[in-house]
Amino acid sequence: MDKIDAMAVFVEIVQAGSFTAAGKRLGMPLSTVSRKISELEDALQVRLLERGKRKVRVTEVGTAYFEHCRRGVEAFKTANRMVAERQSEASGLLRITVPPNLAERLLLPIIGLFQQRYPKARVAIFVTERVLDFVEHQVDVSFRVTPVAAPKLVVRKLATYRHLLVASPMYVAERGCPRIPGDLAKHRIVGFGFQGRSQVDWSFSRGETRERMTLQPDLAVNDYAAVQTAVAWGLGIGELPSILCQEGLRQRKLMHLMPEWLLPEIDLLAVHTGTKGLSRLARLFLDMCAEHLSPTAIKTP
Repeated sequence: MDKIDAMAVFVEIVQAGSFTAAGKRLGMPLSTVSRKISELEDALQVRLLERGKRKVRVTEVGTAYFEHCRRGVEAFKTANRMVAERQSEASGLLRITVPPNLAERLLLPIIGLFQQRYPKARVAIFVTERVLDFVEHQVDVSFRVTPVAAPKLVVRKLATYRHLLVASPMYVAERGCPRIPGDLAKHRIVGFGFQGRSQVDWSFSRGETRERMTLQPDLAVNDYAAVQTAVAWGLGIGELPSILCQEGLRQRKLMHLMPEWLLPEIDLLAVHTGTKGLSRLARLFLDMCAEHLSPTAIKTP
């Protein structure tokens, strides 16, 4: 029996939670997975796992054994990856997740440059607000605009930007321009909202002064591209990420309202499982993102 191979199978079972899930990850028949663990337990003369109908329970000695095996397997994978990366150019599949509306304007231009530099690199983008399990969904890097409450994950800030309060010139000509946050109560509001939320909360600051407005939108939609279109059509006042509405402002389809009243800053974050788990392709892509999405690269008009 190859004990190193059996140890790797054991680690995969503990991490996956079942023999079946481990077999799927390893591309190995269930019978083979079960046989390898049985042979490992026979060789060690100890029970490592208690088999259940759906899941397995790790025994006390199995838990201690797992920690040693896990470190060894990770070191083995790191060594193999180092050799492979030195002997080959950057290639393979990079899987990333991106919040809605950020892929087109923010990341696709960088992906274009990345694939020009590394022609054998393939990229798969999953647009979602959810925080996916990196192992289960095989995610390399997750781009987020909200903090992630997971201490085992590594968070890297790539850029900081603000949302802007905007309206169309047509709307301002017809309904006037708000001067202070309190004026917004008299205007039609296009809000970024989700199911179950009937109001939007906008927080403004001007120097040391803070104002918070809770407004019921006349139109609510959970897509910033749709918010921008509605505002450009004169349906009301909305708030948009500065990284999405710069072109509309330059073309004067949109007007930046109350520029002295600032909406909060938002951080664009890259989240991953740590350098040991990152492929060379993922590290190269993160470096390129940091280069093109530096804090000075995203400017508020």
